Amino acid sequence: MRIFSVFAFMAYCHLLKAFTITVSKDLYVVEYGSNVTMECRFPVEEQLDLVSLIVYWEMEDKKIIQFVQGKEDLKVQHRSYSQRAQLLKDQLFLGKAALQITNVTLEDAGVYCCLIGYGGADYKRITLKVHAPYRKINQRISVDPVTSEHELMCQAEGYPTAEVIWTNSAHQVLNGKTIISVSNMETKLFNVTSTLRINTTANEIFYCTFLQRSSPEGNSTAELVIPEPFLVPANERTHFMILGAILLFLVVVPAVTFCLKKRDGISFIAVVPTGHMGKRMGGCCCHSGSYRQSQGC
Repeated sequence: MRIFSVFAFMAYCHLLKAFTITVSKDLYVVEYGSNVTMECRFPVEEQLDLVSLIVYWEMEDKKIIQFVQGKEDLKVQHRSYSQRAQLLKDQLFLGKAALQITNVTLEDAGVYCCLIGYGGADYKRITLKVHAPYRKINQRISVDPVTSEHELMCQAEGYPTAEVIWTNSAHQVLNGKTIISVSNMETKLFNVTSTLRINTTANEIFYCTFLQRSSPEGNSTAELVIPEPFLVPANERTHFMILGAILLFLVVVPAVTFCLKKRDGISFIAVVPTGHMGKRMGGCCCHSGSYRQSQGC
C-alpha cells in the first residue's frame, strides 16, 4: 500500500509511546444502493488537536480519504468515490475516524484500510461485502395457441447469482428453465429470467423463488395465479355486431354518395335578371369539371 511507508516512518519515530486503534466490527454486509459508515477508534486525551491528527482511508489501490493538518484533500480521492465518500468530522472529537459511503455499489466491496497518526501510528483492516436481493420480481402469464400450454415467466435483477425454484400449491418442485446474464456492465447486476411451461387450469397457483444460498436473507418469492379464460358474453357480442353495422353504414353511405356525385357531375341552373321579370337568360351545367352553357333552359 502506497502510504504504508509514511506510517512505518511515523511508527518508528514514536516507539516509546504506544498508540493503538480499534474497530467495533471488521465486517460490514450492506445492500446495493444503501449507505454505510465504517469507523476506526483512536485514543483522545482531553481536547483533540486536529492539526496533529492524520487520517487515511484506502481500498486496495484507491485513495478515499486523506485528512492532514486539519483539512481533507479531495484532490487525491479516487473518482469512483467522488461525492459519495466523506470523513465525518464531528466524530473525530469523539475519537472516531468514521468513513461514510452513500449509494453503495458492487465495486465498493473489498478490504478497506484505516490508518491513523496521532502521537503514534496504527492501522486496521475492515471488509465490506455488498449484495443485491432479488426483491422486484416481474412476472407474466401467456398461453400457447397451438399447444394450449401456459407459460409462466419470472424476471429480476440482483447479486450474486440466484437459483430459481418453481413450485405449485401442493409444494411440488417443477422443472423450469433459467437464463442468467449481466443486465448492465456499469452496475454489474445479474439479470435472471426463468420460465415454466405447464398444462394447467384457471385459478391454479404457482410460485417462483429466487434463492441466494450465500445470503438466505435475500431470498424472494412471487405468486402467479392462472387467470380465467377471456370469453365475450352473448349479449356483448350482439352489441358489438350492432355497433359494427352502424359504423359501417356511417362510413359506406357517404363514400358511395361522394363517388356518384363525382361521376355524374353536379347540375345547376343560374337565373340572371336582365330587366324583364322572370326571363331566364341561360342555364349552366357542370359535368365532371367541364363547363357548358345552354340557351333556353
